[in-house]
Amino acid sequence: MEKIAFLDRFRGIADTVALFLLTFFLCYVSSHLRLPLVLSMFWIVNAVVAGIFVRYPSTHRPTNYLACALAMFLNDYLFSGWLSSAILINMANIIFIAVIAIGLRGMWKSPTDQLTPKQVLILFPVCLAASLLSGTWGGIVSVEGKTLTDTLLNVALWVSEQFSTGLMILPLILSFKRSRKFVWQRTSVLAVLSVPLLFLGAALVSGPGSIAFPLPMLIWCALVLPVFVSALVTFLVGILEIMMVYENLIGEHLVNSPPEIMTLVSIRLGVAAMVLTPFMVSVTIDAVKTLNRRLEIRANTDFLTQLLSRAGLFDKLNDVSLPSGRSVGMILFDIDYFKAINDNFGHQAGDSVLSELGYILRRDYKEKFYISRFGGEEFALIGLDISCEQLYQQAEALRLRVARHDFSLSDRSLSITISLGLEVATVDHDEEWAHIITRLVTKADSRLYLSKAEGRNLTTPDWSEGSPALSDRTPT
Repeated sequence: MEKIAFLDRFRGIADTVALFLLTFFLCYVSSHLRLPLVLSMFWIVNAVVAGIFVRYPSTHRPTNYLACALAMFLNDYLFSGWLSSAILINMANIIFIAVIAIGLRGMWKSPTDQLTPKQVLILFPVCLAASLLSGTWGGIVSVEGKTLTDTLLNVALWVSEQFSTGLMILPLILSFKRSRKFVWQRTSVLAVLSVPLLFLGAALVSGPGSIAFPLPMLIWCALVLPVFVSALVTFLVGILEIMMVYENLIGEHLVNSPPEIMTLVSIRLGVAAMVLTPFMVSVTIDAVKTLNRRLEIRANTDFLTQLLSRAGLFDKLNDVSLPSGRSVGMILFDIDYFKAINDNFGHQAGDSVLSELGYILRRDYKEKFYISRFGGEEFALIGLDISCEQLYQQAEALRLRVARHDFSLSDRSLSITISLGLEVATVDHDEEWAHIITRLVTKADSRLYLSKAEGRNLTTPDWSEGSPALSDRTPT
């Protein structure tokens, strides 16, 4: 226990140092990107740190707030020469981080959790509240000796910057997840390539309404891309749109007077609202896909053994090609005297045996066969490109493996045996899986009953029907 406590303490110190260095680096970069009259086009450090606190709850500790605040103050003191003002201004950053981290607390139980549409809806008001509180504080303390109008404009700039940057950065951090299953297809590539064309159209048409031009393509990206990739595209679009407005590439105005500063504020708020739409679509689509996968797994998987159901086996095999001449083998077996197990020890004992047998099959044979609980205590294993001899060897190994295993019940252990019937068939021209499975089951089932008739705990291969050697075998 002392060793675990030490490791947890060491990990906490490492997190604090990493957050300090990350905060200092982001502050340094952002402070050197400041533009006239805008304070900072994109002050990303607040959203990044807040996102880390939400995504990794173990980092959300008072000491890490102090580390981040110290990094912000040190950056301003070293590179801007601020002292007392740096403390007051950076309080605005801490306010934003705290409101986001507390408002979204409990969203993640672990870093691998999946976003839900409900969480995306919560993101908007929490980010708005954080922006209003931090922006009001920062806008007031960063203006010295100026008029009320200047103060209000400054507050508007702070609020709009925090809000737009927060809604562009937070989805990136909250949705980050490796997606090894995703494969780029024509539609997903076209969706990404279409975004620059919409930017070109926005620049040509100009006008305030042109900021909405990329929205249809962003929704298209949300439909065909993983959540994180879609959020990344949306993030880049949001940044480019704000920069295009500032550089007068969208609209015909210069950001050098109060009315035009409010135009920039309005554009920022509009972009913030726009970027949330494709993010909501993407998260919703992802949630629907996950639900469909779970329903498919539930429909195609036997709950007790975690093997394919009979319907699941057919569904799985339909994705496997069947070229003419391919060999397909089946091992069909059931548990000997299974009814006696239920009668003598109860149905819970029977379920325990089935569950443990399913575990053995999954662990030892999943790489070689498609495995299904065919019904009751009967199981089927389908092997591809397998000879009669190979199938017999695998079946005998399985029979002996089960016979030597002690199955654990609540108060005792139990030994069982299985009887097996085999069949290997060659695929005919244009034959479908339904037809070949029917052929396999018909033959394998008859040999399974032959194994039962010969004394059980036997394997009857497809070449032994009528063979004199069959009568020489004795159960083991």
